[in-house]
Formats: sequence, C-alpha cells, structure tokens
Amino acid sequence: TNKSLPRSTNKSLPRSTNKSLPRERRRSSVLEESRRQSDSTTSRKSAIVPLAALAACGGLSFAALLDYLPGSLIDASSSNLPFFATLPFGVVFSGSCNPYTPAQVLRDAGAAIVTLAGASAFVKLCTDSVKTGRVVPRDARKIIHTLSAPLFVFCWPFFSDALGARAFASIVPFLMAVRLVVAGSSNSSESADSSSEVELAEAISRSGDAKEALGGPFVYVLVMIFSTLVFWRDNPVGIVSVATMACGDGLADLLGRRFGASNKWSFNKSKSVAGSAALVAGSVAGSYGLITWLTKTGAMLSLGLSTGDLLLRLLAIATVCAFVELFPVIDDNISVPVSAAFLSQILLPTR
Repeated sequence: TNKSLPRSTNKSLPRSTNKSLPRERRRSSVLEESRRQSDSTTSRKSAIVPLAALAACGGLSFAALLDYLPGSLIDASSSNLPFFATLPFGVVFSGSCNPYTPAQVLRDAGAAIVTLAGASAFVKLCTDSVKTGRVVPRDARKIIHTLSAPLFVFCWPFFSDALGARAFASIVPFLMAVRLVVAGSSNSSESADSSSEVELAEAISRSGDAKEALGGPFVYVLVMIFSTLVFWRDNPVGIVSVATMACGDGLADLLGRRFGASNKWSFNKSKSVAGSAALVAGSVAGSYGLITWLTKTGAMLSLGLSTGDLLLRLLAIATVCAFVELFPVIDDNISVPVSAAFLSQILLPTR
C-alpha cells in the first residue's frame, strides 16, 4: 500500500494538470485573438469618418480652386438671368457666376470644419448623457432629432455667397450619414468605450439595436443633404421642411409622451392632441426663427411678408403637416418634410 499510493498520486496529478493547462491556454488564446480582432475592427471603423472628412473637404477645395464649383452670382438681382438660372443648380449651367476666389474657399472650408466640430460636440454631449444615465436613449434620440438640423441651418450664414458654398455645407450632414452607416454596422462585441459610433448607435436607437441607425436617423440626414444642395438659402422651402421635420416632429414625440396620455386621437391611439399641438408649435417657431435669422444676417433675401402674414402661412403649413403625421403610411422623416416642402412652394414666396 505504501508503494502504490505514491505511484497513483505521481501518475494522476501530472496527467490531470497536463490535460487542463493546454485547454486553458487554448481558451485564453482564442479569447485574446477575438479581442485583438475586435480592437482592430474598431480601430479601422474609427478612422473612416476622419478620412471621409479629409477627402470631402480637400476634394471640394480643389474643385473650387479649379473652377469646378460656381462662385458668386455676377448679378443676383438681375431680371435677365437665363431660364436655367431659375432652377436649382441652374446658375451652374447659365454662365452667370464668377470663379471661386481663394478667400471664399478658405471661408467655406473653415465654416464646414467649425460647423462639423459643433455638431460632433453636440452629439457627444447627448451620447455621454446616455452613457452616464442622465438621459434615457429615447429622449436623447429625440433631442438629437429636434436640434441637429436647426443648429446646422443656424450656421449657414458662416458660409460665403458663392453658389458652391452649399456643397461645402453639405459635408456636415454627409459625414453624419457616414457615422450612421458605421454605427449601424457595429456589433455588441465592440466596446462603447473605444468607439464613438457605438455610443451614437446606443443613443439614437429605440431598442438598443445598432441597425436602427440606418432607419429613421439615416433618412433624416438624407433630407438635410437634399435640402442643402437643392434649396440652400435661395428660398425658404428647404428651411421650412427641415424645421418641420426636426423641431415639429421631435417635439411631438417628446411632449406627446409626457402630456398626451389622456388625450389620444380616437382614430390613432399612438398619437395625441398634445403631440400634434407640439408639432405645430415647434414647426412654426423653428421655421420662423431660422427664416428671421437668415434674413437678418443677410444670408437670405427677405420674403417681403409682414410678421403676421408669415406666421399665418407657417401655421397653415404646420397644421397640415400635423394632420399628415397622424397617418404614418410612410416614415415621418419622409412624409412630414415632403408635405412641408410642397406647401411652402405654394404658400411662400420663392425664387
């Protein structure tokens, strides 16, 4: 017995140890490799937005200096402009523009960078509020929805009067779209501590699913890009459509959830009278405020309407849009701004 015990002990313990150690090492190796791959993926994704910003800003600057972007109108008040000049981008084909000057390129590129920095700081403030628990994701999503577009339009006077300035301004919503694509392709293995895009996805999604970034929020920035490139500061159509989509629809959700529990519409229980009223009030306030700001700063020509007349027209546009929002046949980020643009084209003076 004295001889067998040591033999049994000597044989069994090393064998058990020898079998368990390789398994633990293999498991640790697999986890380490997975971690390295996740870090590598996150690192590559984090470089996409800065590279896109550099390419967009640099490319447009070279295009402007090489006269591929139109500068200022030769005579913006002329009544003898060709027919093409009355259409969006028409002046590009009409020969009615001066070349872009280096000073205008510097101003527009600088304005785009400053606006982009402000937009990034605002979104970062919202995502940090979600991360620390001060704001729930749904509220952060609607705060970003309500304020992003108006703050962007607020910065339009920083750009020059060159026709190509709209292209520089569109860099901001374009890069927002890139961030949403990156955020929508994120997964749970990527740490929110190492990826601002993951934080963004968590802040703007209803359920925490990153893929939601490619839904309504992506449509939102596409509307911003379209309004900037097509309408810009030439007429109020783009401004009203963006303000209605952002201020109106955003406040409708924020205030409707808080004050609309007891006043639901009979034909749509997911909508409330309080929410509809907030949409009207937010749309009118946002549209009027932005139009006033742009005309006072000289970025947009005066509409030639009295304050009362303008408010009444904006009220009519907002009321119809609130009615459209009650019937969500398609995404609100499409139906609301399209309705606002159509009505603005009819009710407001345009160029």
